[in-house]
Amino acid sequence: MAMPDWKIVTQTRDRLGETPMWHEGEQAIYWIDWYGPTVHRMKPGGTVESWKIPDTSIVGSFVFASGGRLMLAVDKGLVLFDPGNGSCEAFTDPNQGRAAIVFNDSKVDRSGRLWVGTCDLAETEPRGIFYCVNGDGSYSVADSGFAVCNGPAFSPDGRVLYFSDSMGKRVLAYDIVPGHPKLLNRRIFATMGPDDGVPDGLTVDAEGCLWCAHYGAGRLTRFAPDGTVKEVLEVPCPVVTAMCFGGHDMTTLYVTTGWSPGVQRAEDETGPGGALFALETGIKGLAEPQFSPRVAA
Repeated sequence: MAMPDWKIVTQTRDRLGETPMWHEGEQAIYWIDWYGPTVHRMKPGGTVESWKIPDTSIVGSFVFASGGRLMLAVDKGLVLFDPGNGSCEAFTDPNQGRAAIVFNDSKVDRSGRLWVGTCDLAETEPRGIFYCVNGDGSYSVADSGFAVCNGPAFSPDGRVLYFSDSMGKRVLAYDIVPGHPKLLNRRIFATMGPDDGVPDGLTVDAEGCLWCAHYGAGRLTRFAPDGTVKEVLEVPCPVVTAMCFGGHDMTTLYVTTGWSPGVQRAEDETGPGGALFALETGIKGLAEPQFSPRVAA
């Protein structure tokens, strides 16, 4: 398998780069360092702005929110972060302070609801819960019993939710209905073999194909909607976490990576892990919806 012509967009040396998200209005790419806990933004011109989030030890994920803000999933729950002035405002906490549980990946569905998962800090016990959060801050349990919740992503028509059960080494699919917080018809979409790492971040392109990052295996897989493998892309470091489409025509694939002594080979310790990568694909992606919390902007 030939290595694609990846470009290092910027080397921020993130311990765990995550959640790349393209902002169409700003023509900017956002991403985080999970352990930073830091939010990065690169606007046209290539300058990287970074915000270290106070009073927290991790930023599990973020989504775009109304009023030019970000909804961050941090230690104390979901908080609204304003990059303009650096302020944070508490929104809601589905985890309710459960010990040794942290927030992880989140996404907004096509009808504007926020879906966010938690994980067991030791990544061993099935204590993670996947939540559906509404704009008024109310929430409900969508599914549970996972050591690590990852993904999620949504089909172009919004009727299918994809979810990475990372420690279970499988990608699940569910049917969803706007206004209905429960996930329906849970099924296995794909499973990972012993050399495939674990499924991490997910995204869906305009053709309805699902892209999956293989943490620990240094690659991405593009699945057809029926679960068959269409393409596998190697990435030049093993800790591959998530991807999104962006650029002026939404055909640039951005990929976040990290570095970990427990995953990387010794010779990779000073390698490209922790960089933000990009690849021109010719495949069109979809813009991510924003969340509209019903609080003052």
